[in-house]
Amino acid sequence: MTPSSHIIEMTLDEFIHASHLPSDILQRMIEAGILDPHADAAGEWRFEFQMVFTARRALRLHRELEIDWSGIALALDLLNELEQLRDENRMLRQRLGRFTDD
Repeated sequence: MTPSSHIIEMTLDEFIHASHLPSDILQRMIEAGILDPHADAAGEWRFEFQMVFTARRALRLHRELEIDWSGIALALDLLNELEQLRDENRMLRQRLGRFTDD
């Protein structure tokens, strides 16, 4: 079994239902690169389940901070990088702790 076989995918209609996004907002997110669906064999968009959370986070940034869609794409990239760095820092502290604990 490959790692990609564990990814849950949705059709466009399923994604709109799960994310509660109006189709025009969804289109803007795709155009800005916030969401990157892929086409299946029939040419229909397929969305990974994780994109629901990305879309909701992007919409919240847009509404609460009034950031434009291209700015949101950048902000999400930076937030994801920050989360990765924090995870890496936590892991390194745990490893270091094994050498410093008596």
